[in-house]
Parts: sequence; structure tokens; C-alpha cells
Amino acid sequence: MYSDSLINEVRSSASIVEIIGGYVNLRKRGRSHVGLCPFHTEKTPSFHVSDERQWYHCFGCGASGTSSGSS
Repeated sequence: MYSDSLINEVRSSASIVEIIGGYVNLRKRGRSHVGLCPFHTEKTPSFHVSDERQWYHCFGCGASGTSSGSS
């Protein structure tokens, strides 16, 4: 399919915060960004996105993943 080097190159050049931020209103809090989870209805932000780790996780519903798309 695609070589590991190409996948790593794309992963390192794309910011998961910028991509998710196009769909979810994120605010910087500490070293990560937080917002309302797009996977369930909530009033208090529990959806965290880390540019440093290229990772997202919702502490409300448990949805999580990385820029590679895996959990």
C-alpha cells in the first residue's frame, strides 16, 4: 500500500490540532487543547488533543486515537 517512510513523513508534517480544530472549537489548556467532544453531546469540554503526542482522547465517552488513525 504505502511505505512506512511516506506515512511517517505525512504524519510529521500534519498537525492533529489544526486538523481537528477545523471541525471542533479547541482552546489551549496547558500543553494540550480541549473542546466539546464531536462523538457525544456534552456541556463541559472533555475532549483533549495533544499536538506533542499527535493524539486525541475524550474523557467522557472514551473515544481516542492518533494521527495514524488507530486507538
